[in-house]
Amino acid sequence: MKNFTIFFAIIILCGIALALPAYSQDSGSATDHSKHVGAMIHESSIEGYRFAYHLIDIQKNTEKMKDMKGSKEADTTHHLMVYVLDPDGRPVEEAKLGYLVEGPDGAKQKLMAMGMKGAYGANVNFKTKGMYTVKTKFLAGGKKLLDSFSYEVK
Repeated sequence: MKNFTIFFAIIILCGIALALPAYSQDSGSATDHSKHVGAMIHESSIEGYRFAYHLIDIQKNTEKMKDMKGSKEADTTHHLMVYVLDPDGRPVEEAKLGYLVEGPDGAKQKLMAMGMKGAYGANVNFKTKGMYTVKTKFLAGGKKLLDSFSYEVK
């Protein structure tokens, strides 16, 4: 169980590291999401900061663990990532970021994202079909930014 968790974390971190070349663009160009990990589900701009949300489907890995009792990973279906660029187009590497995800059934998930070189991610449960509200709190360099969007699981 512990080995699987470590293995999964290494895979996610390697994927993030491979996505970093996407940040070599200048601030005047549109963000290139082709090298980001996962499918882009939302993009927003707040006070010059750009947020690009990507979703990684990890349900295949959790299927192997569904019979393990007490496994937290068994309740995880996706990894929610947000890539953050500052107003100058550089990745924000020193920030605190958290999610509050509310599902169609009213269940709430409060998650602290783990950061790695301008990308921040946390495991989420999107098992129930319907509309989810994702609220993001971002703290960096004396800035506190709030973002919110809806995402539908079909």
